[in-house]
Amino acid sequence: FRSNVVGANKQSHSTSSPWATPLVLLGHIQMELYDLEQGMNAVGTGGSVLNVQELTGIQAGLGLLKAQEKYKTIYFWGKILGLQSDYYVAYGLKDPEFEFPAKVFYFAGDDFDFKPMPKLNQEQAAKVLALGVDKPFLGVADRSIEPVVEGEEDAPPPDAEGEEGTPPKPAKLTEADRLSQVVLEIDFNTCAVPKGAYRLNEEHNIVPSTSFKGLGATEATSLSKYVHFRPPVSIAALRALARTDAEFYANFSDPLEDDLPKGCWAVRQDPSANLVTLRSLAWPGYIAYHIPNTNKFGGVYFGYAQKCRDLPFML
Repeated sequence: FRSNVVGANKQSHSTSSPWATPLVLLGHIQMELYDLEQGMNAVGTGGSVLNVQELTGIQAGLGLLKAQEKYKTIYFWGKILGLQSDYYVAYGLKDPEFEFPAKVFYFAGDDFDFKPMPKLNQEQAAKVLALGVDKPFLGVADRSIEPVVEGEEDAPPPDAEGEEGTPPKPAKLTEADRLSQVVLEIDFNTCAVPKGAYRLNEEHNIVPSTSFKGLGATEATSLSKYVHFRPPVSIAALRALARTDAEFYANFSDPLEDDLPKGCWAVRQDPSANLVTLRSLAWPGYIAYHIPNTNKFGGVYFGYAQKCRDLPFML
């Protein structure tokens, strides 16, 4: 169950690319703090929930973060499971200067003290990927993930400024850096919202649509009615976004039905409740939901942050 435990209101937001700025109750489509318990109930069918201690700690931690950073809203993105300790991920949204708002991600351990997630540049992100670390997280944020070079264990600690005439060595990548890279990758590939939930205003900014009243009961079960909440990458969506009359043009987001491999999303309707859920098969643990005929939707991730790389051979 990928991230976020769940849902959100009309205000779900995503990053432009895995390396752009960044955070919610996992996902993307996110779960606002005040809506956390209701969102968790909606995604409980995914098999992962938060206990009373976790709910209380997250609400207290995010409430403090919201006040300190002066966010209008704060979102819970999800929970990354670790072997020794788990990571709780959240994010705030910066006011957009143009088009999509930027997500700023935060993470916390068992103390629920949320800290800013490291911001990686392209070189650092590429290095994290090149290490090929695919094991579950340990839960120790400052643990180095780089292999130990022979003889390095016994070497004296390097001078912060390096030896005379020698530039200081770059800091080793840590588990927190890997966490940042993985969260952005998951968020970029998931973060699903109902089509029409957002619109472009006259300033060319993406904002919640006041006219969105929810998808109908039948169309809510169609994958074609959901899009990614992030800057588009497809040519068709980019062309639509560039149009001068884009505020009247709805196709400025990448649709989920174009994701590869085909069949990487599972849509289910709960027969006992007025609820539709979407689950990512590429990132097991991510679940999004929408309550038809309302503006309620959200998403969250619960899992070990491991992508199903065999999915193309399983479909």
